[in-house]
Amino acid sequence: MSNEQREQQAPPVPATRQQTPRREFAKRGALTVVSALVSGAARAVVAHLLTDDE
Repeated sequence: MSNEQREQQAPPVPATRQQTPRREFAKRGALTVVSALVSGAARAVVAHLLTDDE
């Protein structure tokens, strides 16, 4: 079997297709972390404002 026949039978998959699910997962994970930090900070601010520090 020649090299040309091998290439026609199993075309290589571009790297972007393989990495897309990983990138999407990483983006979602990063968004989750950021939203958790913002939520925690907002809770801390509200708790600080609502507590009596007298």
